[in-house]
Amino acid sequence: MEEGFTYDVVILGGGVAGCATAIALKNHQESLKIAILERDGFVGEAFRVGETLPPHAGQQLQHLGIFENFNALGFNRSFGTSSAWGSSELKTNEFLFSPFGYGWNIDRGLFDQFMINEAKSKGVTFFHKTSCYDAAWEGEKWNLKCKQDGKEKQFIAKFVVDATGKKSAFSKLQGASKLVKDQLIGIYRYYSLKNIPKTDLQYGTCIETNSMGWWYSATLPNDTLVLSYLTDADIANDFQFRKTEVFDDLMKDSNYTFKRIKGAEVISEIKVVAAHTQYLNNVVGKGWLAVGDAASSYDPISSLGIFKSLIMSRFAAFSICDNLKGDVNALKKYEHIVKQDFEAYQSKKTAYYNQEIRFKNHFFWKRRQSF
Repeated sequence: MEEGFTYDVVILGGGVAGCATAIALKNHQESLKIAILERDGFVGEAFRVGETLPPHAGQQLQHLGIFENFNALGFNRSFGTSSAWGSSELKTNEFLFSPFGYGWNIDRGLFDQFMINEAKSKGVTFFHKTSCYDAAWEGEKWNLKCKQDGKEKQFIAKFVVDATGKKSAFSKLQGASKLVKDQLIGIYRYYSLKNIPKTDLQYGTCIETNSMGWWYSATLPNDTLVLSYLTDADIANDFQFRKTEVFDDLMKDSNYTFKRIKGAEVISEIKVVAAHTQYLNNVVGKGWLAVGDAASSYDPISSLGIFKSLIMSRFAAFSICDNLKGDVNALKKYEHIVKQDFEAYQSKKTAYYNQEIRFKNHFFWKRRQSF
């Protein structure tokens, strides 16, 4: 095993939550020595979803001091979301009425690379293709045993951040348990819109329900569109929605979604990702905390995935810095914030699903509604 690398903070996971936490920590205390350990190689190797940033995400990017650089990427502005939810009529929720202005439809791979670059510009060290398989708290420090491309590596850290996403890998090593609230999955596919006349394109995000779930589609940079069907894993298995021909038939039955991709070229295989709501029973412990989806993950209908990672990273950074200075209550404050946010989300999620009463006797909707 190579000689140990010593850091103030080691962050496990190089996604948005991990990078945002590193940036927030550096903003709060520039002298901190921080490393991010990313299991995958480089951006593009890992399939991540989340293509829309709501208007209030801009405020969090400003707090992190990276909004100007983000704006320079030139992502398409999003002025609202169209939805046929609770009614067969397509209605638009205009961001024009938001005090934060417009949102963005982003290239997720480019955004992830942007976050990595911003963290690196702050002096954060990255180790790609590196995963932690064992951790021991010894003498007020963490001894992390890791592998990078099959080679053993050791890291010493005063504090560890679990930003490993829904896997909550480090938190589970510490005995934390995932409380899974549902079995929602997203069945995704990407399309090229280059052959569709610009006058026929419907830009932005569109949501449409049916008896077994709901459709999501959004126009992205480079004349592409992402389309996804959100349903429960058992329903998808029973009806074989992962099969291309079944997926296509289901889509053709939609009122608005199918019209968006008529004439578009399929440019990806069908991909399936976990989209369930979950929460850790313990999001903090001696010398560690969980952030982003590792701490709690929300239903995509909330459009809060990236936003939550951005805002919670700042609370995490404040808590970590105070903890390193000896504040014994710092982590409990962070835990309280995460818990409160999750409870508020649960209430809003139920209220939103309750708006769709046309399918209230169908399994997918009955599992989420309270009547």
